[in-house]
Amino acid sequence: MGGWSATGSADTCEVEFRARYAECDAMGYLHHARYWEYFEHARTEMLRQRGFRYRDLEAQQVFFVVYKAECRYLLPIRYDDLVVVSVRVARVTRTRVEHVYQIHRDRVLTTEARSTLACVGPDGRPILMPDALWSAHG
Repeated sequence: MGGWSATGSADTCEVEFRARYAECDAMGYLHHARYWEYFEHARTEMLRQRGFRYRDLEAQQVFFVVYKAECRYLLPIRYDDLVVVSVRVARVTRTRVEHVYQIHRDRVLTTEARSTLACVGPDGRPILMPDALWSAHG
């Protein structure tokens, strides 16, 4: 992603993005698929702020796959817009994590989304979240 910075607390994380030309469609709007890349980046930064790196979890054979995703595109984001993507954990079980996202441009809400990730092993079958990660979310 282009220039970004992350801030937040244990409960939320905010990441700033500037919509790049290559991320936009012919009308100059941020392509709908790119929003999910922004959400994923914010979610990964939140995990990092809690002391975890996704690649370390993968090395331990712990993976998170998208179980469910939904998004409401309220206002378009255009090329060169500076936006803030926020993510927070809404719900956690031993095998799933639900995140809620918002995107603001100039403090105006443009996008709302939710995703549920399932914790799985290398065979794609559900597994329990590692205890350290579970307590970080609890």
